[in-house]
Amino acid sequence: MFLLHPSIFLWDLTILLLISFGLCIAIICTVWCKQNPTKHIFKKGCVGFLGFAGFIGFLLTAYGSFVEPRLITLNEYDVHLPLRTPLKIAVLSDLHVGPYKGKLFLERVVERTNELLPDLVLLLGDFIFDPDVDLSAFSPLGNLHPSIGTYAVLGNHDQGQYQSIFGKRIIRPDLGDNVSMALSDLGITVLRNEHVTIPIVDESLVLAGIDDIWTAEADLDSAFADVSPYTPLILLVHNPSIVDDPQSRAAHLIVAGHTHGGQIRLPWIGPIPPLPTTLGPSVDQGIFPIDTDSTLAITRGIGETNARARLFAPPEIMLLHVR
Repeated sequence: MFLLHPSIFLWDLTILLLISFGLCIAIICTVWCKQNPTKHIFKKGCVGFLGFAGFIGFLLTAYGSFVEPRLITLNEYDVHLPLRTPLKIAVLSDLHVGPYKGKLFLERVVERTNELLPDLVLLLGDFIFDPDVDLSAFSPLGNLHPSIGTYAVLGNHDQGQYQSIFGKRIIRPDLGDNVSMALSDLGITVLRNEHVTIPIVDESLVLAGIDDIWTAEADLDSAFADVSPYTPLILLVHNPSIVDDPQSRAAHLIVAGHTHGGQIRLPWIGPIPPLPTTLGPSVDQGIFPIDTDSTLAITRGIGETNARARLFAPPEIMLLHVR
């Protein structure tokens, strides 16, 4: 709830102060200009500009904190796999269930996803905001109805690895087993350094998944064990920095989240906060060729961490069309 959850109190207080400051500046400058119509034109112009800037700051802070995070956008991409059968794959990540996003918002996401009639749904970790989350809030995920199945991996928040806005690593309780069990109870297959082979008409598709790479438990060797190099392979991972490991590129498609698309972006500039990856600010969301036969897909996800705000990076359902 707004201003009551201890881990977000300072963030929400900061947002309220920014909104109040911007609105006060706009009002004060407007009143001054009306009361001083004959003042020097340059001084009046400067005060007017300051008031306009304060009003824009107020609008952006209010919109980014309370409007954009409640939107659900759809972005569709074509990707290639050595598969004759076309597929629709819905990708969701970074739900961050907790004080910002709860059961009701998750129900909206699930309803919108089901409307797309996907063959597969891939959930890419960071299901929780912090260890205080009530895992029963995951229940809407049990209503996902892809024609083939729903598969998931864990993220750094699920496994107790957090990072502050200043880049400092913070260790908190590891809820990986609890999150995995809650998802499994909903009929979702959680891939923890393992793979499954899925029959697709008269072909096969391998889905491999690993634990988060910020933990010591991520194991590509186990995930790829006995996978034929001739079988189409999709790697599910939370952090796209996995592509720094050449072994990951055995996958024809790597799907990841974690970046939030920067969460706060500016047009023509890109993400404002440093991305928590090793890939640079330009590899933030969308489709990226890695090798001749390997592609990286990054979704900006659904939820938020630290501040409740998103700006020019609204929550996203990614839909991949395998041609």
